[in-house]
Amino acid sequence: MNRYLPVLVLATLAGCATPIAVRVPTPPPPAPVLPPPSPEIIPGSAKERFLRAAAENGCEVNAQTSDAILASATLSRDDLARVVQELRNEGGAEVLPGGIRVTSGACA
Repeated sequence: MNRYLPVLVLATLAGCATPIAVRVPTPPPPAPVLPPPSPEIIPGSAKERFLRAAAENGCEVNAQTSDAILASATLSRDDLARVVQELRNEGGAEVLPGGIRVTSGACA
């Protein structure tokens, strides 16, 4: 009997050693990495964008329309001053009290 006892103990323990199937949740896949958005590219030169924006805002640049024109044409105040000076030199803009009237492009 003593000879069979170790075999019986090992057989019993081997039966208990079978793995129990436990379902382990898997983590969700990582979110895809999106590339950073590219900056919006506005076609045309600064002068072309200004002329288009000025025409959309009544062909006058004054305190009420300057912010809308700057936003629409994506110009800085320095760009606006440069473009207006170019237009004045070319005869495409005239100075009014309190603003400037564009007289070229779609405003001609």
